[in-house]
Amino acid sequence: MQKMTVNTTEKYDILLGAGLKEKVAELLLPFCPTKKVFIITDDIVDRLYGEEITESLNREGFSAEKFVFKNGEASKNISVLSEILEFAALKGFKRNDLFLTLGGGVPGDMGGLASALYMRGVPIVQMPTTLLSAVDSSVGGKTAIDLKAGKNLCGAFKQPKLVIIDTDIIKNLPDDIFACGMGEVIKCNIIKDLPIFDYISKGAVKQNIESVIFDCLALKKEIVEQDEFDTKGIRNILNAGHTVAHAIELLSGFSIMHGNAVAMGTVIEAKISEKLGFCNKNTAQSIENAVKSSGLYFEIPFSKEDIANACILDKKNKDSRIVFLLPEKIGSCREVKLTADELINLL
Repeated sequence: MQKMTVNTTEKYDILLGAGLKEKVAELLLPFCPTKKVFIITDDIVDRLYGEEITESLNREGFSAEKFVFKNGEASKNISVLSEILEFAALKGFKRNDLFLTLGGGVPGDMGGLASALYMRGVPIVQMPTTLLSAVDSSVGGKTAIDLKAGKNLCGAFKQPKLVIIDTDIIKNLPDDIFACGMGEVIKCNIIKDLPIFDYISKGAVKQNIESVIFDCLALKKEIVEQDEFDTKGIRNILNAGHTVAHAIELLSGFSIMHGNAVAMGTVIEAKISEKLGFCNKNTAQSIENAVKSSGLYFEIPFSKEDIANACILDKKNKDSRIVFLLPEKIGSCREVKLTADELINLL
């Protein structure tokens, strides 16, 4: 097992290794002296691990309650959030009890925001079960729900007490869900020159999954520690590929998964960067090759105008212009602001 400490306002550890789900009760105890745990998960993850985790906690003297909602981005809304909060109150959870998210980015976001709001804040542990949530959303404290106008427009910062990543769970993901997580992994390699593109080209990502996740988390830790509350502009770098990605998700009604959209966002934004002369063709091609090799390349079913109009809604935008974090080379990005018309001409 590897341990990484995130030095934010509330310092916490990330634990990474095989077989950690068998040690959940032991790992949670320091953060839950009441031994009362509220598990928040979706129906797919619940079928796989919900009963196992709940029973393992109950065997060790914990009292575990579970809220299960329908999987998918469509559940990341204010109605489901309200149901979670009402369920917590109905079951009598108090401020010194513990919330535990079990699942991908949606349960992580929903549980994280619920823990920030319930009784003005209760402790939470994140247990990501997808590659995407392991390398990205479980760490850094950003929690949110979607509004009709766009993704993640209602949220709060809520750092966890602990993040538990069981690499056995990640290795056993279905191929399409594992591939989806590679969108965020590829993004990390664009921000910082890591060995991940070599693993992808050799088909060796799963064999090196612990190193891949560790490298991505080390990058995120470094950035989050410098700009915990996203007020200095440093943390924006983590949105490489995301401006176009969020537009794709919104236009699809969130039927296109986040990691898939991020992967295509990195390709499109690299081509924009190449057209603007900020990166060379080799850089853009290496990003496209990584996306294709990961099985994430697809034709975008939306017009240039629709994408540009959706990008206008992105919350990073400044001065009535759309903000992009465009690659200059592998390991370096720059912030670029474009008007909608400029973007249409470049797409």
